[in-house]
Amino acid sequence: MRHRYLLGVGAALVGVLSWGGARAQLVSMPSGPGGWYFGGEGGWTSLEGATDHLTGAGAVDQSFSDGFNVGARAGYEWGPLRLEEEFRWQENDVENIAGGPVSGSRDAYALMTNLIYDFTFGWPITPHLGAGIGAVDIHDRWSIPGGAAASSDSWEFGYQAIAGLRYNINPSLALDLDYRYLATTDPTLQTTLPGISYRSEYASHSVIASLSLRFGGAPPPPPAPLAAAPPAPPAPPPVVRKVFLVFFDWDQDTVTPQGMQIIQRAADAWHAGAPVTIEVTGYADRSGSAGYNQRLSERRAHNVAVALERFGVAPDEMAVSGRGENDNRVPTANGVREPQNRRAEIVF
Repeated sequence: MRHRYLLGVGAALVGVLSWGGARAQLVSMPSGPGGWYFGGEGGWTSLEGATDHLTGAGAVDQSFSDGFNVGARAGYEWGPLRLEEEFRWQENDVENIAGGPVSGSRDAYALMTNLIYDFTFGWPITPHLGAGIGAVDIHDRWSIPGGAAASSDSWEFGYQAIAGLRYNINPSLALDLDYRYLATTDPTLQTTLPGISYRSEYASHSVIASLSLRFGGAPPPPPAPLAAAPPAPPAPPPVVRKVFLVFFDWDQDTVTPQGMQIIQRAADAWHAGAPVTIEVTGYADRSGSAGYNQRLSERRAHNVAVALERFGVAPDEMAVSGRGENDNRVPTANGVREPQNRRAEIVF
């Protein structure tokens, strides 16, 4: 039964992944500082052996076989931070108690609040670390042939450590692969024998795959009207600037051959003039979330700066930054793929 269930979960994950690749822009994210997301998860769970302390009868060891987990998560993504609520069900069969055969399982129903930080290095795959706390219902269902049995549960304080990798399939869909260590305070459970209970332990290790669908957050409120200001002094004479534009393909940070020619022209102009500080600023269009576009613009600016360095421009002569979906060359509505806005600017 368990294997059929896991195969069903895997088939569902593959189906959602295929749907996301075919309809990358079906759910576009409005602009704003962050966005909501919802996802399903499932994977493998290993439960550490436990020592059960029976009422007035000493202690026995309990061991478990590998099991599975399945659940859902929903949260809010704000730049590199994610705050999420997670429900996860884990099940492991009981292998033996005090070395004897036993049939049954130990289930855990976890309701966790997690805080996760994504590290942005300009890579296609983003590592992350996090932690969570919450409530976990530990439920034992087992029986010994011709002997005792248990069918009871206990709510306990739970805590978990999280480490994993995220791949942004497109601006609306993300794939995560996590390791999660979940443990609780010691549960006290009941047997069917009168007056006999036992205090046990719970600590598990899980490998979990999840798919998250991103939705847009509410747009920021309009700025308050400004009070009348005194007349501004005359503007200084304009500064003559040199601007070189490098354009990118949609959802890409790789410099194209045409872009490399522009970068070489900018490097030649720098070598021909007096030493000045070069501003390298990346931008994105409005077809993704603000957080995703910010990271994408930073990668674009970084890759352009690396190319300039290869053409002889000193790294300490460059100020590199990303502006995300701000300062569009062509104003558009949210979700629009505008080639003029997917760029990096080299400004002398």
